[in-house]
Amino acid sequence: MKYIYERNPDTGDIYRREFNNYNKREKIENNMEKLSLYDYLGHAAGADLGQQVAYAAAKAGVITETRQVSNSVYKGPVMLYPKSFLDLYFKGGLNEGASGKQLLKG
Repeated sequence: MKYIYERNPDTGDIYRREFNNYNKREKIENNMEKLSLYDYLGHAAGADLGQQVAYAAAKAGVITETRQVSNSVYKGPVMLYPKSFLDLYFKGGLNEGASGKQLLKG
């Protein structure tokens, strides 16, 4: 059996379907784990760092999501970024000429 693999660019979900069969597809995986800065760093990032990361993600064309949180310190939306992007951003692998495709490779 031959399969076609397709990725949803908005969610990162990967699907497969049989060749020439457009009626049934199967979800394989979501390869773009998304985290908030708090989840990634283990502490609050603060507004300045949050804005810097959001700017870098937008400039690179990285797809982000939001999640609503509510705790004793903060209530409202937080941005979620692909872990691969955050790894590059915080470990020095992000450069000015990088595109979103380069950032999420590997």
